[in-house]
Amino acid sequence: MARLLAMGLPVPPGFVVVDASPGRLPKDLADRYRKLGAGPVAVRSSALGEDSAEASFAGQYETVLDVEGEPALEAAVERCLASLHSERASAYGAVRVDADSDARNAEGPRMCVVVQRMVDARSAGVLFTVDPATGRRAHAVVDAVEGLGEALVSGHASPDHYVLDRAGRCVSETLAGGSRVLTREDQIALVEAARAAAAREGHPLDLEWAIDRNERIYWLQARPITNLCVDPTELDTPVVAPSHVFTRCNIGEMFPGACTPLSFSFTARGIDVGMQRMHQRIGIRRDITDESIFVAMFHRNLFLNLTTMAATATQAFGSSADQMALSICGRPITEFDIQAPAPPSIPRRLVNGTRYLGYLLGQRRARRDMSKLRRELNALSEETAAAEEGDPALRCRSCWDVIDARFDAIYHAMDLHLISSAGSGVLSTVLLSVVAKGETPRDEHHAAVAALLAGAEGVESADIAAGADRVRDAIGAHPQGRDRFGNAEAHAAHAWLGSDESGPAGAAYAEYLERHGHRTVKELELRQPEWREDPRPLIRSLQASVRGLQARRAARAPVTEVPAPASRSVRILTRMARQAVRSREETKSGLVDVTTRFKRAYRLLGSLAAADGLLPDADAVFFLTHTELGHLVRGDRPDLGEHAAARRALHDHLDTLSFPDVFMGAAEPEAPAPADPNATRVTGAPVSRGRVEGNARIVMRLEDAEALQEGEILIARVTDVGWTPYFSLVAGLVTDVGSAVSHGAVVAREYGLPAVVNTRNATSVFRTGDRIRLDGDHGIVEKVERVERVERVERVENEDEV
Repeated sequence: MARLLAMGLPVPPGFVVVDASPGRLPKDLADRYRKLGAGPVAVRSSALGEDSAEASFAGQYETVLDVEGEPALEAAVERCLASLHSERASAYGAVRVDADSDARNAEGPRMCVVVQRMVDARSAGVLFTVDPATGRRAHAVVDAVEGLGEALVSGHASPDHYVLDRAGRCVSETLAGGSRVLTREDQIALVEAARAAAAREGHPLDLEWAIDRNERIYWLQARPITNLCVDPTELDTPVVAPSHVFTRCNIGEMFPGACTPLSFSFTARGIDVGMQRMHQRIGIRRDITDESIFVAMFHRNLFLNLTTMAATATQAFGSSADQMALSICGRPITEFDIQAPAPPSIPRRLVNGTRYLGYLLGQRRARRDMSKLRRELNALSEETAAAEEGDPALRCRSCWDVIDARFDAIYHAMDLHLISSAGSGVLSTVLLSVVAKGETPRDEHHAAVAALLAGAEGVESADIAAGADRVRDAIGAHPQGRDRFGNAEAHAAHAWLGSDESGPAGAAYAEYLERHGHRTVKELELRQPEWREDPRPLIRSLQASVRGLQARRAARAPVTEVPAPASRSVRILTRMARQAVRSREETKSGLVDVTTRFKRAYRLLGSLAAADGLLPDADAVFFLTHTELGHLVRGDRPDLGEHAAARRALHDHLDTLSFPDVFMGAAEPEAPAPADPNATRVTGAPVSRGRVEGNARIVMRLEDAEALQEGEILIARVTDVGWTPYFSLVAGLVTDVGSAVSHGAVVAREYGLPAVVNTRNATSVFRTGDRIRLDGDHGIVEKVERVERVERVERVENEDEV
């Protein structure tokens, strides 16, 4: 309070009884009280060490309000002094305060008592200069009640709850009654003063305040906010303009959930640089900038900036902002105005368009160059191993230097993959427009394009599923396959496949890992180990598939036949689009392989840094950016190891956040929309034709996919390569997000699985066990009534007839 007064903040007048003890009150206590006015006062305990950064002791010691008269004052002071050794305070201190803390000393804890004139409060409450629940440093939180604040801090009253951003805007408000306790002016005045105090103190503050009947603000106490988590937005991308429109589509399939800081500096930066290089090749950009132009991160989740992408889309003839949005999001964006600058002159657009066409036709070169890059990166493991064997005092720095010298490889790999990816997206969108004959595409148009794309052969990701089937069949054919593999623990099943006893099954598995061992779920996340490193997810999916070999498959309705396209232009576009899909999946595999080389290098760096005491453990390496790791190993920032652990503590929470598919300005997490109990159907994009009826299986995480039963319809938020081995079990696929060229759609077509994607809310409308009908021709998924069937029973003479 003395420091608040020194800052010029109004604090109720009062005095402090210093280092008192029960039964030994100051002789001039009454005189001090009379000089204060002898009216109602607040008597507050203030022990040495209370409200420290180590422990707040909030509510552990006594506070007595509305004390009036000298005898009442003496009794209130004695009560506060006695609370120093109360059972609750002693128990709290034993848990929260270290033996060497300032809150302890050789003589034991000591107590002072503050006596202040009572504020005739119109309203009162608490204020946190950062959000203590989320760690958001940009948000201040105000809780307010009418009258005295004691009812609030004691938990006997529900407050108004206001959250204000740095600009003073109220971004969230919850009222306890029918009207606000605080006006907007009150909120802003409180927050501005509190933030100024926190800036002077050098750390976030938790303050109590009151506003009297004359509208004057008083500050009653201030203390550090203890155990504050790291700011989840500390690495957020600055928003250039609040009118920019962002989307989770497309990149949310590639990178679902939260992104570790290391992957942000590696994968996300790689995507952005790859896109900048694309526009540089076309002639739209001159230089590669250090700023993130196309990829943004909010709350450690990745998004695409549709506004900056639209600005470049208008620069080339044959491209438009609407076409770009359709290609990225799988639908027109009508809820926001994606503002794009006026296009350049027609000659300039023609030149850029010609370059863009040349870019799209570079897929063969991209595949060739990707293979060359993968061969060159074979040296990375040798170079990091050499660093490990080098001077023990320099091995961490040497290992980081090796990675840093090769770091541009991710930019090159992403550049090559985007050539294939852009071609696939553009050609699929053009094919859709041609099939729709210039109209707004309808479900039947999406279904027709899905059927045309289903003929693509030699697709890399499809072989992930087909290869898993080959392994499953080999295990199923082994006499001991079901017992030694299907019904065993994952580690024992893996060991059996690696033994000579497994025979052809083990050989098929080894061949599969040789080709696809670099793949996994969320495979561009550096922290996610590849199947070759951690085969347990793959083993579990194969076990589920083996166990379902003898189960009855759901009856699938025949896929609706689509006549061969009569138009020559459609036939040509179909061939080109199929080739683009093959090329995209091949370069995606190469990109993942390049990423896997760096995964291994960073894992080694993490182990070395942990062994040298720079990190608490090897896993913490993924919670620093590449640049921060450089500072750590050079000794510039030894505190970063502890900061990495603090970031990791928040990661699981950030991984559960949900965001709108499309939004304007910086992203804010949204509460999951409550499921409509009356909803019985959803619609989406039909990406693989056919109709099927079966039981729904809602799977929010890959680990939960082990419960899948043969013939169920898989409903997930999103799927990627890691889900592929389960596709042989299911009868159909439904996802909340996705497009015709997403991984799930590609594999579903190869399997002949009816599939509907981009339903937005299928995972909340349906529940596991619901009987549903999936219509892959019209993009409809709906509940159906269960019908109990009685099968005809016949007597049979022997087991063979059964």
